[in-house]
Amino acid sequence: MKSLFITLLLFGGAFLAYDYFGAPPGAKVVFKSLNPPPSKVVKTVGTDKVEENPAPMPEPAKIVTEAPGNKMPEPAPEAPPASVSKGPRFETIETLTGNWLKIPESAFSPPREVKLLQDAEFKMSVGTSKVRAGGIAFVIGAVNGVLTLAPTATSPARALLPIDGTDLKERLNKIYEDWKIVRAEELKTIASRKQQMAAAPVAVASSSEVDGEGKPVRDGDGSYPLLVASMKRGQVTEVKPDNIIGWQPPQPAKIQGKDGWAVKVNYNAKTIFGDFPVEAQALVVDGRVQGWFYVGSGEEVP
Repeated sequence: MKSLFITLLLFGGAFLAYDYFGAPPGAKVVFKSLNPPPSKVVKTVGTDKVEENPAPMPEPAKIVTEAPGNKMPEPAPEAPPASVSKGPRFETIETLTGNWLKIPESAFSPPREVKLLQDAEFKMSVGTSKVRAGGIAFVIGAVNGVLTLAPTATSPARALLPIDGTDLKERLNKIYEDWKIVRAEELKTIASRKQQMAAAPVAVASSSEVDGEGKPVRDGDGSYPLLVASMKRGQVTEVKPDNIIGWQPPQPAKIQGKDGWAVKVNYNAKTIFGDFPVEAQALVVDGRVQGWFYVGSGEEVP
């Protein structure tokens, strides 16, 4: 019995040695890990080759659309419809007065009454007089934030005070706010009138108004008859022939995808604080004035 066990052990060892060292690749029984991977079998069908057991296709790469932090970016807010009006835009009183350093003289014609917030000493040829804080004086001028005051509207006596030494800012602010309400109503009326006018047919420009290229023709006095006709027709109300101080040459311009002309004019706009120089331009396409717009902001001139 012992001899049989030894014989089997010898045969088993020999088989393992053969399987490991002698068996050809692909025929190993015990040490299967040493066998090479099965080769692809290619069948020929006509002239086309078909692979059996093809290797699996790799998964397509995933496109990451999320921003860092796993948060999708918020969509941009939609622009309001073009027909939605935000109402007229008014400059601040600080802008109009150069931060209170350039108040026009017209603001003190006639002299403007103010309340004194500090004492003022008035000088005249025969001596001086003092008006205590809380008293009344009249502003007759302002330079770089310093007011020239008189004790009465007709007195020759003068005193100097900084603007913050009076309630002038408060008074002008109140006047300006009241004026904006009235002006906003005026602009609504003007806009309504323009809408009605836009629907009406416009006569074809004559040769005295535009040349063969549709370019506005200049008159002997430097004005442009086409633009003057637009003003008289009410297409613009703030720009008038009598407040224009300069007409500039027409410049080629692209207007809503069409070739046209831009004619700039310099004029004095009347405001609550007097006349201010403004630059605007008329846009002309096909011999017609399309509209009047402020140079810089691009807003329509009322």
